[in-house]
Amino acid sequence: MRIHCYSLLFLSANAFAPRLSTVKRTNNLVKDKYKLLYGLDEILNSEELLDDLIINDKLEESAVFSVPIDETEATATLATKNLETDTGKIIFLSSLDENAEIVETTFDENVSRPQHESPKPPLPGEIVGLVIDNQDKLIAIEEANTAEGVRSLLTASEQAIVEAEAKFAVHTAELEDKTVPPAVPAPSVSKILKFAIPAIGVWLCGPLLSMIDTSCVGLLSGTAQQAALNPAVAVTDYTALLIAFLYTGTTNLIAAARETDATVEGSPKTTSTFRGVLQLAWIVGLGLGGVLFVFAPHLLRAIIGNDSISPAVFDAAMKYVRIRALGMPAAAVIGSSQAACLGMQDIRSPLYVLGVAAVVNFLGDMTFVGNANLWIGGAAGAAWATVFSQYAAVTMFLYWLCNKPSVTTPPINLSESIMRMVKSRYGQNKVLSAGKQPKIIPSAATGESNVSVRGFLADKLSIKDFLKGPSRQTIQDFTEYVVPVTTAQVGRVSGYVAMSHVVSSSMGTLSMAAQQIIVSLFYCLCPIADSLNLTAQSFLPSIMEKKPSPERSAALRRASFNFAKAGGIFGAVMMSAVSCVPLLSRFFTTDLQVISLVNAVAPLLLLFFASHGIVCAMEGVLLGRKDLAFLGKMYANFFVVVPFLMLRVKKAALAGVAGVGIRSVWTVFIGYQLFRLVAWSLRAAHLQRQTEKQVAAP
Repeated sequence: MRIHCYSLLFLSANAFAPRLSTVKRTNNLVKDKYKLLYGLDEILNSEELLDDLIINDKLEESAVFSVPIDETEATATLATKNLETDTGKIIFLSSLDENAEIVETTFDENVSRPQHESPKPPLPGEIVGLVIDNQDKLIAIEEANTAEGVRSLLTASEQAIVEAEAKFAVHTAELEDKTVPPAVPAPSVSKILKFAIPAIGVWLCGPLLSMIDTSCVGLLSGTAQQAALNPAVAVTDYTALLIAFLYTGTTNLIAAARETDATVEGSPKTTSTFRGVLQLAWIVGLGLGGVLFVFAPHLLRAIIGNDSISPAVFDAAMKYVRIRALGMPAAAVIGSSQAACLGMQDIRSPLYVLGVAAVVNFLGDMTFVGNANLWIGGAAGAAWATVFSQYAAVTMFLYWLCNKPSVTTPPINLSESIMRMVKSRYGQNKVLSAGKQPKIIPSAATGESNVSVRGFLADKLSIKDFLKGPSRQTIQDFTEYVVPVTTAQVGRVSGYVAMSHVVSSSMGTLSMAAQQIIVSLFYCLCPIADSLNLTAQSFLPSIMEKKPSPERSAALRRASFNFAKAGGIFGAVMMSAVSCVPLLSRFFTTDLQVISLVNAVAPLLLLFFASHGIVCAMEGVLLGRKDLAFLGKMYANFFVVVPFLMLRVKKAALAGVAGVGIRSVWTVFIGYQLFRLVAWSLRAAHLQRQTEKQVAAP
């Protein structure tokens, strides 16, 4: 049995009072017979703590003790009414390490005393030891009258401990049976923001790398090379979105597995899911990179739409796409690892890794972009910098996952732990006795507020695992996500691709450069709201895993409203950022005509981002509730409608219609955004009504 170095002892009235300077007595008589003594220096107000130390509102045949324990020794005492003195001592030879095994337990019955005193008999009273496990739960050890009995009980089997715990908790269990089912917690607005704000950085990686590329190429290589990035980045980034089913599926599957493993040591389900995700991501990334490398010319021509573009621009774009294709396996593994971290509600680990990626990418741009060689400098140099940063990030991510930190267990404040446990249990009994619902408070012991995946796959993942294919179970788990999520991504990507196509094929080099700057800024602002989408997918699956009940329905309602509120807050933040676009555009180009085109689109971006927070929050709620079929159908319709409207803009631009330009493209996109706002909100409300009807039905 594993034992921690803190305990409470119940000693009978036959024990003797101590001869210790640290003991503090109270003047409160208990049942006219017993007095309560404290052996803790930290306890200053014994009068106030007396009631807290009496379990179940009464002190029957035994007094309750809080025992001071240093590294090796604990002393417990009780005074009888004649105040005769002696000392009983129990020695715990154990470490502060929670994983340490109990080595030896002795009971010192022969204590030193002045020679004129006659020896006192051994401490004969009943002894019941209570220890605390790592969840702050009480484990009761059955009674023993001898030192040998204490020793044997402290080394009892797990089954004996479980039985003793059940015996000790009978009263509490009876009270719990009379109460309503436990409430299902819903994330508050503050909790959503605390998770979503750091998560912004997680999904800023790709857009941030593209923005760094755009800025460096525009400043160091000129407008033509910057214009080449518009179709090239569209092909690489939009094609990468086609494997988004990996990320959506990973977040949902890991969150559900974590809920399943909540009471299981070692988190086997979460571990196997995580390992399978990385294997699948590597294979999918290799396939996507191969397709992108081979079909780069065809994809670029489809985006550009005509042969009138400058050969130099097309050649630079093709080099960029083929170089970026080499980094797709790393990109898939990074994205899946990020999604797994979010599913486990760890938002710090990805930030550390992606911070390194951003630094490597920036240094690479500074090194390569200004080079005169067409395969090393310009757009190609930006692509090399991005690929190097991706492999640096995936290397660090795998190292982070497979290596545990070497830290020592910090010292434990034993007295504080004992008193917190006693007060918590006594207060819970009082609440249950009154028939009230106990308030749900996250336990610090669970580590929920400081989750980290570092070392999670230590000794469970090796390089050889990436040479194997994913298991059949992993493939089956992702099957339900492939079609609806891919359909949704294709529908979403179609709008972006259509914009790039229209601008590239009908509006000239200046508009292409302006569009690339706008898109770079656009993608750096989108993750602010996209983090809400991912946050909803991190929190809602754990609620959905609960059995249908009024509490579950209420939690889903509160969660939906709270995510909508958070979306409104994020929308206001993004609007503030968009208002700075006229000031930021000059950092991307020195061409005044390009700057003018960028500034003309800024008011439309303001309207788009005002609603983007709520759109992403509601889409995350739908994904968290696995309403994949609805989203798939809607984005299938968008796949047709949005490009159709964009092509009408292209037709008008080629016909020379006055006023048709880059603003016209973004006007169509605003209509698409507002339609999503209405559709997602109505659908979320409809699902909530269905959930409530299901619970209300007999």
